[in-house]
Amino acid sequence: MYEIKQKKFEVSGFKIAYTDMGAEYGRVLFCVHGLLSNARDYDFMALELAEKGYRIISMDLPGRGKSDRLDDPSLYAPPSYIHFCHALINHVTAGKPFDYFGVSLGGMLGMALSSLSDIKMERLILVDVGAEISGDALNMVAQIAKVPPVYNSIDAAKQALRRRCASWGINEPYIWEHLEKYNIVENKQGMFAFHYDPAIGSALPAINETIQMWDLWRQIKQPTLLIRGGLSMLLTVETAMKMRDNYKGKSFDLITFNPCGHVPNMMQKDHIEALSSWLGVANKK
Repeated sequence: MYEIKQKKFEVSGFKIAYTDMGAEYGRVLFCVHGLLSNARDYDFMALELAEKGYRIISMDLPGRGKSDRLDDPSLYAPPSYIHFCHALINHVTAGKPFDYFGVSLGGMLGMALSSLSDIKMERLILVDVGAEISGDALNMVAQIAKVPPVYNSIDAAKQALRRRCASWGINEPYIWEHLEKYNIVENKQGMFAFHYDPAIGSALPAINETIQMWDLWRQIKQPTLLIRGGLSMLLTVETAMKMRDNYKGKSFDLITFNPCGHVPNMMQKDHIEALSSWLGVANKK
């Protein structure tokens, strides 16, 4: 069995943390998490796919997990995230083909990265994010990000984490335990905090208009898997169907998980098995 290796890579003077699991020359699946998560969300997926021949690289976006925090909170935005992702992709793939897996914010970044000519993204997996996001849905996410991430006790922090991730469709205690282990840290004052920079939430503006990314979506040529939560407010079934109809690439597939909202956790066995099947490694050992 492969072990998870914790590594860091310096980009523009900042250290970006990432996990690395699988054979050194295995095909890379590059994973990018959602707004308030970190690389360790994909440990279970990595354990499974590494045994099937993949090398799974999961990064901590700046300000999350073990990555450095940014000096200027206004840089917690897609343009700088794309810069860090781009640099790390070039570092770990060395110009070789790879597949991209992005959850929510990570999926938005994947859509932007898909057209860059100096990386070889061959397949694109988007989890609960689409080419159109309503202002109401974005403000819902922003409000979650603005919840104070520091608590007097570990139990209070665990309860807050479970409230935040209640829509993920988690049905196994070991998944909650894993999330608690890697999303809650004790600070120097003996308080318990979520493992991200609070400035991420405070830097988010109020958004009252629908974000439209249809021009970007129509440029995607990679075979694409869209995964959505059946109860998702962020990626509605109407948007998913419109994405299918406006897709101009090689192949498009849609998987819906119930009962999930935003986002399907991609940690439990049925989620991982569905992804393995799409990647063509479901029965590979």
